[in-house]
Amino acid sequence: MLGIDLVYLPEFKTKMKNVSSENVFLPIELSQNKTSESLAGVFAAKEAFFKAIGKKENWLDVWIEKKKNGKPELYSTLIKDSQKPEVSISHAGEYAAAIVIL
Repeated sequence: MLGIDLVYLPEFKTKMKNVSSENVFLPIELSQNKTSESLAGVFAAKEAFFKAIGKKENWLDVWIEKKKNGKPELYSTLIKDSQKPEVSISHAGEYAAAIVIL
């Protein structure tokens, strides 16, 4: 299963002004991603994950943690422990993109 998402940073910043970040991101995500650009990448990864599984669930059921080397890892309560998702997040100018493979 494959999912991909693209986030336009100005639009993301506007939307996040109207939403509590704690409803979308776990504390680990907020502590590891201090800029809106970085959070937009995490948001894109969550959206890509939902596309890969074919349904949108609770934002807090999926999260991204960065390893010491900076590589993102995706975790979710919505998949079996035997499933190991792969995630890649990229930034370019005013865009953040992510792809998830299950």
